[in-house]
Amino acid sequence: MKKNFKEKDELEIIVLMQKIKIIFLNILLQIFRKSKLFLTAWKQLLVIILLGVFSGYLSTDAETPIPKEATVLVKINFDAGNFVYDAVDLINLKISSGDTEFFIQEMKLNFDEKIDKVSISPVIDIKDIMAKDIKANEIRVLFENIEYEDGLVVADGFKSDYDYHFIKAKVSDNSSILTINKIVDYFNNNPLFKELKERNIQRISSIISDNEQTINQIDKLIEYYTSHDKSNSSQLYIDNKDISPNDLIATKILLQSENQELKKESLISKQTVMMINEANVMIEDHSLLSNKMIFYPIVFLLFYVFIMFIRSTYSYLDKLDTAS
Repeated sequence: MKKNFKEKDELEIIVLMQKIKIIFLNILLQIFRKSKLFLTAWKQLLVIILLGVFSGYLSTDAETPIPKEATVLVKINFDAGNFVYDAVDLINLKISSGDTEFFIQEMKLNFDEKIDKVSISPVIDIKDIMAKDIKANEIRVLFENIEYEDGLVVADGFKSDYDYHFIKAKVSDNSSILTINKIVDYFNNNPLFKELKERNIQRISSIISDNEQTINQIDKLIEYYTSHDKSNSSQLYIDNKDISPNDLIATKILLQSENQELKKESLISKQTVMMINEANVMIEDHSLLSNKMIFYPIVFLLFYVFIMFIRSTYSYLDKLDTAS
């Protein structure tokens, strides 16, 4: 009895495998037939492609402007990130409202220059955030919102706190790097930013001057110490306080290092928004949609395949209906 059941189960498995094999072969056969039919109709395909190219040629105007895109790396100084982000939002608002006077008067654009969109995004570096004086609860919010998806994404509230940012601009075809410079100049010409720049320049100059004055005083103290023989004392007495020569030298080295860092800071802090990669940032838009002589043939071919599929499906269903 058990043997009969076992043989029956094996037979059912064999029958099932045969049915699966037949279905699979039918699918391959259908694919082969459709591919053969598609390839044998090469004349129709050639006509469709040529028709698409010709249609794209007719619809392409030689005077049609090709938009350009530019991506520049900038450094935002003086903790002005929030103001720059607000300024970008204002530019996009003026674009959507069509306020041409704003672009001519405020941004100093020519009549033939046009900005279609401006966006800004930070160059993510956690060190920029950690170097700032932020509270513990803000740090918790920061790390709760970190996620990995096409790069590091951080909560929007911290975007303006980074030092380096990418500014992307879509401009008209007759625009150049000068147009991008005008966008950056618009940020820097803000009266608030000018005041921040002047204060920062004064701060750096004042600290460097004070450090250099202190270094000169240290040099005089060391010179005095070395020129006067104090055989019974290894200390220099000033205002009843002991000062070690080693401490003086260490302080001098520290001040010299601080001055070097301040001089480096002054080089990249001449403006509120410093453009890092000024050269070769203009890129023409060579997307598929912009080339109609390629776009149209692809659309025509897809439409042809769709029509063939609908026709084949209707014919198959019609045969089934007749057979039933």
